[in-house]
Amino acid sequence: MNLSRILDRQVQLHPDAPAFIGPEKSLTFGELARASAAVAGGLAQLGVVCGDRVAVMLPNVLPFPIAAYAIWRLGAQLVTVNPLLKPQEVRHLLTDSGARVLVSLGQLLPPIAELIAELNIQVVTVGGGELGTPFEHLFAAPPLLEPAAVAPEDVVAVLYTSGTTGRPKGAMLTSRNLGYDSEACAAALEIGPSDRLFMVLPLFHAYGMTIGLLVCTRNGASVYLEPRFVPAQALAHLKQFECTAFIGVPALFAALLTTEGTALTNLRFCISGGAPLPLPVLEAFEAKFQTVILEGDGPTECSPVTAVNPLRGVRKAGSIGIPLPGQQMTIRDPQSGEFLSDGEVGEILVRGPNTFKGYLNLPEETAQVFVDDWLRTGDLGYRDGDGYFYIVDRLKDLIIVAGLNVYAREVEEVLQSHPRVRMAAVVGEFDELRGEVVHAFVEPISEQEPPEAQEIIRYCREKLADYKCPRRVTVMAELPRSTTGKILKRVLKEGFKGYSAQ
Repeated sequence: MNLSRILDRQVQLHPDAPAFIGPEKSLTFGELARASAAVAGGLAQLGVVCGDRVAVMLPNVLPFPIAAYAIWRLGAQLVTVNPLLKPQEVRHLLTDSGARVLVSLGQLLPPIAELIAELNIQVVTVGGGELGTPFEHLFAAPPLLEPAAVAPEDVVAVLYTSGTTGRPKGAMLTSRNLGYDSEACAAALEIGPSDRLFMVLPLFHAYGMTIGLLVCTRNGASVYLEPRFVPAQALAHLKQFECTAFIGVPALFAALLTTEGTALTNLRFCISGGAPLPLPVLEAFEAKFQTVILEGDGPTECSPVTAVNPLRGVRKAGSIGIPLPGQQMTIRDPQSGEFLSDGEVGEILVRGPNTFKGYLNLPEETAQVFVDDWLRTGDLGYRDGDGYFYIVDRLKDLIIVAGLNVYAREVEEVLQSHPRVRMAAVVGEFDELRGEVVHAFVEPISEQEPPEAQEIIRYCREKLADYKCPRRVTVMAELPRSTTGKILKRVLKEGFKGYSAQ
């Protein structure tokens, strides 16, 4: 199915209802459909045909959903590009994807002007600029009224992973992948026309794209687009635009706790994903703002949502919840390959209609992440007796101290329960005697009164076995984070393990 038919259906049901709202302007479903049909016609005049790739390098602004639905209407593939990437990083994505057209903010183009000329890629400029075709000029083309034919297994999006090991890889997501995941999420979250999602996570990220572009449009909910996260401003906009749902990562929830805020009476629920949510942050946020946070998870390769705590029923703090209906999750021993029982820690595997087609141009890497028809997520976790899943670490982040496994999340939960620590991350540091030891990085609540390293170590020794306790503690004013708020452990490892900060 062509994903633009999701939008067409809402036009039939609620043509004048708001679809996407910016700080100053908004788009109804009818306006979005007309605009995206016109831009699809304009892209066609630039030579884009079904199956071509079109790169979009935009923040959370109204032209993003217009461009995305235009690309899908054409039967082309959406390639999202983080606007904060450096020219060399943009080069890899454009070269690897073979994108024919780049839709970008004009102000982002001068640093990559030589690259654009070298690749002979056509540019569509949003918001002014000297390079390329102005975005508004695409509207003059005859609109593409009928969406292109798209088969379930046709690729409709290429999203590049964060590149924690080596260069970012392009995850190819099909119409079936995104169609299923958005439908399952919409049902699980009971999103409806009366809802308004506060969208500060970037639309170029899998989490933001599926929930922000597809789930809400599928069920007639509106989306408020916040271009940039500033805690006090975000809180004000949550109230001003009467948002009923908010998706974020742990760092965003922790940051909002620093604001002078009160109960968010319209906020029906929040969803946290992308990284483990510290229990103290969850409890403090729910108490301060009088709402609930549902934890969920899933990698880009799974479109991306695999599991979430139920909106109705038992909600288990620290758990990523139960699998979405229609897909399966299991636990497998990464060494022996045996499937494990409840309570046993192993790698989380997923299979179902949301698992991706593979990595673009990388058949060997694609083969490595599949075991038969099961996708290896790279997450270590376990399933409890009620079918709820828990993540304890990334397989690549497992720390082995003198032959004993140390799970980063367990140590980080203890660190973050310290009254003077806001956020924490632990990594393994080489040690000649033990193989590895735990190195903790902590972000203090107050830069004026940071905790001492020995104070942190003593605190951990009261709550953890000795081999799990940090041998080194580094206090940082702010932990390094990605644009989606994930703590970048590869940057923390760089100084003593030879990791490059990619």
